[in-house]
Amino acid sequence: MGKLTLLFRELFALVRRNKMYFLAPILIFLALLAFLVYSLGPVAVVTFLYAGV
Repeated sequence: MGKLTLLFRELFALVRRNKMYFLAPILIFLALLAFLVYSLGPVAVVTFLYAGV
């Protein structure tokens, strides 16, 4: 878990340092999507992709 925390700290430090604030919502969305796939399993996500939602 330490490496993952370090990765997020570095990403948000990059966003703040270079003033790329438009990337913050994209990074948050990707992190939530990755957590969803990890917790529910890929079957739940694939169902939504095939349904066209």
